[in-house]
Amino acid sequence: MKTDIMVDYRKCGDPRECKMCLKVCPSALFIMYPPDYKSNDPDEWRVDVAFTDLCTRCGDCVRDCPRGAIRLK
Repeated sequence: MKTDIMVDYRKCGDPRECKMCLKVCPSALFIMYPPDYKSNDPDEWRVDVAFTDLCTRCGDCVRDCPRGAIRLK
């Protein structure tokens, strides 16, 4: 079963300061990037999910996100 992992970017903030989802995910699903690959503007950096088919639904990302920005569906 495919898992949908949603990141609320309004809650996430600047992921370069946190990186918690990248640290706790045992399957290493998350990636971090600026949309235009040249920006240092913290409002433009994003955490996204690259490999949803590898998600085990452990919930570590949801539980450990300090801003409550991640949801599983």
